[in-house]
Amino acid sequence: MSPTDVKDRRVYPRVVVSWPVRLWNEDEVLVGRAIDMSEQGLCIMTAPTEALKRGDSYRVELMVGPSAQIACTGEIRHVTHTNLNALIGVRTRERLPLES
Repeated sequence: MSPTDVKDRRVYPRVVVSWPVRLWNEDEVLVGRAIDMSEQGLCIMTAPTEALKRGDSYRVELMVGPSAQIACTGEIRHVTHTNLNALIGVRTRERLPLES
């Protein structure tokens, strides 16, 4: 699948961000960096991991400023591994504020 195919399926346009993020479930916490977002989606870069599976739900915490945080629930939609990192596509249940 080419990047164009994914972009064409998106409901909301993405904007570039660079925010630390934590993904929580009952057993673990994973840290990474949000690299883009839309009203109902995020692309998160993490270290390579096999812990994230498509369809799993996580609590997502975005640190958008020194004392500002956004928390939501997100479903893993895809995980793409490279040699150095993993890119995770997350669809959020709640709409995210793009003006943050």
